Amino acid sequence: MLDELLDGTRVVVLLGAGGVGKTTSASALAMAAARQGLRVVVLTVDPAARLKDALELPDEPGYLHRVPLPPDASGTLDAILLDAKSLFDDLVSRLSGDGPLAAAILENPIYRNVAGAFAGSDSYMALEQLLDIAEDERFDLVIVDTPPATHALELFDAPDRILALLESNALDYLSEPLRLVGAATGRIAQGILTTLVGALERMTGMHLIRDISRLATDFETIAPAFRKRAKAIRDLLHGDETRFVLVSAPEPHLASELLAFAEQVDQAGIPIDSVILNRVFNLPYLGTEGRLPVAVDALPNTSGKTPRWSAGLARKLVQCNRDLEMLEDEQRKRIAELREGMHGIGTHPEARLWIELPTLSPSPTSLASVNAIATLLISPTTSDPNPTA
Repeated sequence: MLDELLDGTRVVVLLGAGGVGKTTSASALAMAAARQGLRVVVLTVDPAARLKDALELPDEPGYLHRVPLPPDASGTLDAILLDAKSLFDDLVSRLSGDGPLAAAILENPIYRNVAGAFAGSDSYMALEQLLDIAEDERFDLVIVDTPPATHALELFDAPDRILALLESNALDYLSEPLRLVGAATGRIAQGILTTLVGALERMTGMHLIRDISRLATDFETIAPAFRKRAKAIRDLLHGDETRFVLVSAPEPHLASELLAFAEQVDQAGIPIDSVILNRVFNLPYLGTEGRLPVAVDALPNTSGKTPRWSAGLARKLVQCNRDLEMLEDEQRKRIAELREGMHGIGTHPEARLWIELPTLSPSPTSLASVNAIATLLISPTTSDPNPTA
């Protein structure tokens, strides 16, 4: 199933609500691909930066960090945390030729005050980072860990929003801001605007009109390059080498949220190629000691002494196992409902991959536990594209 997901794939984008294990899934998927020989980069757009903890990365965003792999791995894995502001500065420098024009833009007081806010739209900056990595021949695969569902759809609108801005008359007006004053109808309106501009200049100590005009004029020079990149990003997202994976868990309160988000994703023209369900109960994988025993004699004993088990403890253990079996049955019902609900979403739902990852105890928070999940992705024993249970 992993081979099928990655076949002919350059980019994998993981989508889903917060708290469903999306970052862990992205890390494990990246590690599994790297262990199978691919040169992989995993990029997080999540401002919580959980990827740093999952892959034990240094606290240094904006740089590729090599992640250690098991000795038998034949590929490589790098991870990068998004640094939107620095990336925007670097992009401006590259597109303007790293010369006087770049210096003029980067040193402009207006740019220094608004660039952070623009770059704060992490969605577009993440796509710029994605494009850079996808075009880098040193890597075979990019895996993107997106923000929670409420913000993830901004990723797909970002290129069109930038294109709409660049193709509007905004830069023309900003390059000659006094036209805004002249466009005001009536002497009173023009007087108010002139007074406001003068007050702002006195308060900020900036030559507001001049700095806006210079920034817009300079930025207009590199606007065609920005426009070209925005179109390239849009083509990459909708290209044949990009896959979208929806991540969730078989929990009652998440089922309706997952289906509603899947509808939104479909309406945005984004095909859901696969679904990863985390924290699926499969009793042989509970904890490190295996399935909870139904017989007292099967309890592990490492002391070397004859154990003395009370009848009360035995009854509690048996009841605990029965409760877990009931929970497993309930999850199977939720999974069946999700599969049925998802079947009506998208153009080819029958071709969609369903990957189940079991509940692990303790919860995966380290590089070792991420590697354990990667092993399950490489050699799945609990994943079934058409489960009958």
